[in-house]
Amino acid sequence: MSNINLTNRSTDKKPSGQFPHLFGQHFLDDFVQNFSSHFPFVRETPAKGDSKLDFVDPKVDITENKKAYTLTAELPGLDNDDITLDLSDGILTLSGQKNYENEADKDDNIHIMERSYGSFQRSFSLPVSVDQDAIKAEFKKGLLQVTLPKSVKAQELQRKIEISG
Repeated sequence: MSNINLTNRSTDKKPSGQFPHLFGQHFLDDFVQNFSSHFPFVRETPAKGDSKLDFVDPKVDITENKKAYTLTAELPGLDNDDITLDLSDGILTLSGQKNYENEADKDDNIHIMERSYGSFQRSFSLPVSVDQDAIKAEFKKGLLQVTLPKSVKAQELQRKIEISG
């Protein structure tokens, strides 16, 4: 059972392009979308803000077995309420906010600040073999584990191919 809310947002709008005037309105967007749609888990790159507090992208591992893919993200220092997981048009987006908590007295000087604060967002194109209605997520001890089960049909179609030589 999931302790992270997973929302499914569908939209008929095409994503706005970064190069709307080159080669027609959607030429480059369509090319990139068609190219990346053949590779599962291609990372979508959102526009970066101007904030000096941009959170470093969470580190992610993606593994696969016969029944599912598993995405594990390191999110140290965050609580369940700080994380959002959205699904829209085959794109899984992990986002959140790590707030700066000033434990020092207002009169104290900060000499070193190495920890990162601010918002983050990572998006992944899901393979067509994922059963999107069965995705589950769990967050424990700073690790988010998202289970992306494969559809029954996709599991049946898996096979080893012999290599001669």
